[in-house]
Amino acid sequence: MEWINVFGAGQVDASGLLSAKSLKELKDGNKDGSSSSSDEEDDPRKPKVMSGWLTIYTSDNPKSPFTKSSARTQLQAHVKSLLQHYSSENPSLVIVGHSLGATLSIVSAFDLVENGVTEAPVTAIVFGSPQVGNKAFNERFNMFPNLKVLHVKNVIDLIPHYPGKLLGYEYMGTELVIDTRKSPSLKDSRNPGDWHNLQAMLHVVAGWNGKKEEFEMRVKRSVALVNKSCEFLKEEYGVPGSWWVEKNKGMVKREDGEWVLDAPDEEDVPVLEEI
Repeated sequence: MEWINVFGAGQVDASGLLSAKSLKELKDGNKDGSSSSSDEEDDPRKPKVMSGWLTIYTSDNPKSPFTKSSARTQLQAHVKSLLQHYSSENPSLVIVGHSLGATLSIVSAFDLVENGVTEAPVTAIVFGSPQVGNKAFNERFNMFPNLKVLHVKNVIDLIPHYPGKLLGYEYMGTELVIDTRKSPSLKDSRNPGDWHNLQAMLHVVAGWNGKKEEFEMRVKRSVALVNKSCEFLKEEYGVPGSWWVEKNKGMVKREDGEWVLDAPDEEDVPVLEEI
């Protein structure tokens, strides 16, 4: 959750995500208003999103030898290619993310539909998502019949309430509200990081039968996954905390007895971007 310390909660104009048609509609609508040009930044009809989310999504690095283009540019190119390839199969798009990734899933889903993906259903399935934008952004998002958000939210998780309504942010999407306290496998943790943990949420979803019903696993899923990056499981399960680490942190013993850092697998080596 380091991004909370890195990015402020300020909102920025999201017009860079809007199509030419939408920009014209927004401009024509503003002509009927009584606000002066100096007040345009405070216009409640203007869609805005949190600065940090938009920065991550749209920033590029022309000097990078690996990936010069932004996440937005890469996503749009790949989605366009996939939709063309599977055009005869009634394709749909599902974008999944947790925490910071959840906000990017929402922004990218909106961007795709706003800018041309009008036939294929587009759904963002997000876990523990912070708030993304203002009321105008939310309303514009809900205008598209083929665009949906399902937000899986732990009732005691603090992150979905950030940055907050007082700063002009809105909740969005259909919510599936779960409660990690209902699982008999989890500790009575007071650590907010546990409440926001993705693997814990997935564990609870697998056994969730509603707020008033008993917790009972409906999907076969290893309970050990909960402790992948935390220590939320009860001690009786004998699963070490934060066990998802590389063996010996990548160190290997050579024939001469020296320990050295092993070369990375080929799939982990950065590849130059195709031009």
